[in-house]
Formats: sequence, C-alpha cells, structure tokens
Amino acid sequence: MRVVLAAVVGAVAALLAVGAVFFPPKCLAASGGGGVALGVRGTLVGGGSSFVAPQMFAWSREFYRLSGGAAVVNYQSVGSGAGVAQLLERRLDFAASDVPLPRDRYAAVGGRVFQFPVAVGSIVVAYNVPEVAYGVTGRYLNLTAEVLALIYMGVVRQWCDVRIRELNPGLADRLPCRDIVVVHRSDGSGTTAAFTLFLSKAYPPWNSTVGWGLVVRWPVDAVGRGVGAKGNEGVAQAVLQNAYSIGYVEYAYWVKNRGRFDEVGGVAYVRNDNDGRFYFPTAESVSEAVSAGLERYLAKHGAPPGPGDDWNPVSVEFSNPPRGYPLVTFTYAVVWRDYSAEGYSGAGVKTRLLKAFFRWVLTEGQGSLVEGYIPLPREVAEVGLRAVEGVRP
Repeated sequence: MRVVLAAVVGAVAALLAVGAVFFPPKCLAASGGGGVALGVRGTLVGGGSSFVAPQMFAWSREFYRLSGGAAVVNYQSVGSGAGVAQLLERRLDFAASDVPLPRDRYAAVGGRVFQFPVAVGSIVVAYNVPEVAYGVTGRYLNLTAEVLALIYMGVVRQWCDVRIRELNPGLADRLPCRDIVVVHRSDGSGTTAAFTLFLSKAYPPWNSTVGWGLVVRWPVDAVGRGVGAKGNEGVAQAVLQNAYSIGYVEYAYWVKNRGRFDEVGGVAYVRNDNDGRFYFPTAESVSEAVSAGLERYLAKHGAPPGPGDDWNPVSVEFSNPPRGYPLVTFTYAVVWRDYSAEGYSGAGVKTRLLKAFFRWVLTEGQGSLVEGYIPLPREVAEVGLRAVEGVRP
C-alpha cells in the first residue's frame, strides 16, 4: 500500500495540554475485592501489532489475574496488516494496529467497526556500529529525518558519510567507512506505516517518491543493501546480529535488550525539524510530543473524532509534532459493532468479555503500562469508552 501524504485530510484527536490529567485508576467493571466481576468465562482471541504486543501481553496477564482466571485474552503478534485482515475474515475477535484501517478497508466496512486508541508508544532508531557503540564512547548518535530517508533510499551508503559525520562531530573520526545494512519490516506493519509517515511529513522527497503505508517499496532493496525481517522482534534481532546495520523498532524491543544494543551500537537521538532540537525517546519527550501533536489539531479543527469515524487523519496530525520526540504513534484497537450480525458463535459471552477487557484497558489498565508506553489523554480514552459501550452481542 502506498499512501501519498497530500491525499490524507480530515479530523483528528482532542487536545492534551501539557500536564493534562489522565484517566484515574478506576475499573468500570471492578468488583469489591479488587478483581473484575464478569459473570461469564471464556476466551478472546486478538492479534496484530507487534508494536503493542509487549503491552497487550502484560494487560492480558493482569486481566486474567483480576478476573480470577475467568477471562483469557490470547493475543497474537502477527503484525498490524495481518491482524486487520484476520479480523475482517472473522478469524480474530479484535485487532490491534499502529495506524487506523486503511481508507479503502474503512470504506468497505464503514458503519460496522469501531476503532479507537488504546496506548501511545514511540519508535526508536537502533543501530549496530561497534566503533561508536555507547558502551565504548558513552554517546549515542544524532540522526535526522533527511538522513534516515536517504539511508532507506540507498543514497547514504556508508557510516562515514559526511551527512552523518556533520551531525556527530564528537564521533566523526570514529565512524567507519562500512556499508550500512538497512533493516526494515518484511510484513505488513503499522510500525512501518508510522515510520514512513514520519519520513513523508519531515522530508518531502520521501513522500513524493515512496510515500507511506503498511508496506512500501524500499528503494534501498534495489541496490542490494536492504534486509527484511518479520515483526518488531525480527527487526531488533536483525540489527543485533548484523554489524553496521540500522533499523526501526518499538521502544520496548530496544529497552529489554538495551545492554546488548549498547555493546554493539545504541539508539539514536532524532531531531525534530519543527523546533530544531534532538530528542532521546524518554517518557517526557514522548509526552511532550503527544501534547504538541494534539494541540496542533485543536488549533486546526477543534473537535475529536467520534467512535465510528475514520481515524487516519489522527495519525497524520500526531506524526512529526511541533515539538518533542518526533516518532510517536497511537496503537488502535479494531472491533466489530455487532458480533452476532458478523456471524460469531457465542456472541453474547464474547461481547461481554470484550467490553469488560477494553473498559479496563482504557481506565485502570492505563496505570499498568510497560516501560516505553504512556497513558492515553483522557479525552481520547473517553472516545474509546464510548465505542466499547456501543458494541453489541
């Protein structure tokens, strides 16, 4: 899928001012004993985004505990594209994606699905360059959208390229003249969509030649230096295993291997070209980006999307925000509005489990986040709760 940025228009999420209040730790389905009273037992099967998989696994374990073993949420990290496809084939009960349904699919199922954010995360640029590894130098590299785009376009070929050296004067003499091994996703990926959307917004030549989407044609493949890997876990391992490589992964896949990455390379500071500052992917810099992106929308449009709206414009406004770490994205849940109408067996039990799980995710679950994810703005969580209440058995 190739999406040209100029074609994307519409509304986006509501304002999160700096210091905005997140949803309080209150579960709408809580029982008096601190658990979750369901009244039914069963299993939900979800799948999709590997970006949100560490968080979804943690939520599933905690919800199982709170339900006293009554609710099993089996999440499969198959990639955003596969997750959405399997939901539309009725092979999953819900999907998760780092971008909303593509416009063509949304148009095809419009009025039959809800999609809403469940978490906010960041994408980091990891690299394996032993000569400038953090463990050796005590420094991480600086990179920009332009340089990243030129690396993935096959134009910047070696680590000693003058454009990388100029961004890193303290490490310039250590950067080796070795070919860059460029790692990208091989599957339909919401992480790829968010990463290429950032490049499209921050470096116009990328938008006019490559575009953005779950799958793109990587120019670097044509020159023989691209390496495809499945899932965020696959990209992380490919970077760790290939000297002089670079790749993009969700924060949690870097931080759980931070020691190994620091031995062979590290993760980059990325410049936000809107304010000219280099940012490291911290909770503070990601929160700042969330605030700035949503403030930008409010100034333009002034109203949040509804539970059944097309959320593609949300991703556009959220990407490359006016300030803060520029590689941030929502992860969206996609659910059917009416499970009986879609032909699901046991729709009554399934719907009760699904509604209880996502009520908890959007309230108390926002206080049980894996490192690297941050809570949703209250206004955005409220949109999700309205969607959940609209799901029918």
